[in-house]
Amino acid sequence: MPADTAPLPPTRLRAARALALATVLLMLLVVVASAWLRLAQPRPACGDWPGCRSTTQPVLASAAPALLGQPGVLKVVRATHRVAASTVLLLVIALVALALVRPPRVPSLARRTLAMLALALALAALGVVSAGARSAGVLLGNLLGGLALLATGWATLRGLHTGPLPGATLARWAAAGALCWLAQAVLGALAGARLVEAAPVLHLGLALLAGPWALAVGFVAARKGCAAEGRSLVVLASLQMLLGAAAATAAATPALVLLHNALAAIGVALLVGLASARTRVS
Repeated sequence: MPADTAPLPPTRLRAARALALATVLLMLLVVVASAWLRLAQPRPACGDWPGCRSTTQPVLASAAPALLGQPGVLKVVRATHRVAASTVLLLVIALVALALVRPPRVPSLARRTLAMLALALALAALGVVSAGARSAGVLLGNLLGGLALLATGWATLRGLHTGPLPGATLARWAAAGALCWLAQAVLGALAGARLVEAAPVLHLGLALLAGPWALAVGFVAARKGCAAEGRSLVVLASLQMLLGAAAATAAATPALVLLHNALAAIGVALLVGLASARTRVS
């Protein structure tokens, strides 16, 4: 039994689980909407990926993707992103209140909810001060902040449920895998935005490690009793490698890249969840 579960009264435990689940689902929506808005920006046609992502390549044509860039669609996606992000902040505040307002207080739950609150506030502040900005700092701040909040929310939800624990060794391997996938996300975003010339090649090279690493973690997690997470990670990593291969051998269509982004976010969350699980009840 995870350490977060035992001390909480049943009513507070159910409320915390519901809030954490809603936060995870809404953060996934926020991350996908953010990726949609990035991909909807006008960009050169890409027929020789990753070569066409180089900053030295001439721009032959620049246009927004046919579906992703439709004004009406973008209006809906922006509104969805705004509402979901605002709701996440409210949910996180409620989680912090559940964890801290009255005893019994669980230290690990308190730490995670406070970390979620800090991330949510930082993302909100970044959105206010950098509205419309397209610099690398703003791009990476939103990307990493969103992925971190999603992953921390998943780790919080996982800690509120009973179930098998992966063990210290697997947790360390999962943590390394999570860092690898975060680096992949950063390189992919920089490559897509044409901000760093070497990013496409580095993204492809790191994929040769990130995919098999996640597969190995998934297989071991399934054998250690974490069947749902392990099998999900195996399927997800396999799909990511297939999508990456498709993008490397053909034009990286926006729809496939959007799916690639969504699966990457889920993969990071699963790896962080395994990495943050405790081995014993404290």
